[in-house]
Amino acid sequence: MAFSVIKTGAIAAAIVLATASTSFAATWGMMTQDSVVRANHSNGSPVVNHVDDGDMVKITGSWGQWYKISIPGPDGWVRKNRVDLNPYAPPPSSGPGVSFCFNGPLGYVCVNS
Repeated sequence: MAFSVIKTGAIAAAIVLATASTSFAATWGMMTQDSVVRANHSNGSPVVNHVDDGDMVKITGSWGQWYKISIPGPDGWVRKNRVDLNPYAPPPSSGPGVSFCFNGPLGYVCVNS
């Protein structure tokens, strides 16, 4: 009986960790407004840093409506609605042509033909 309870608990913990993980391949985004950076993914969490409108941030995780970001100083969490994940995407083309965007050491470079 006790083994069954432990086994069930271990399975439940594994499912929670698998579905609620904050780790994924890092990507970059641009802040769309000045924002506080919080220690955790909660409005009540302590403020640990600050980012400005236009800052590029490295996104290292996600939880609900929050992104975990890596920035100079303490890393933390910001609301997803304050981050543009693809700030340099070319506008939709109305005719034939090809668009390419490259993420280089100095930022994005887009070429439209």
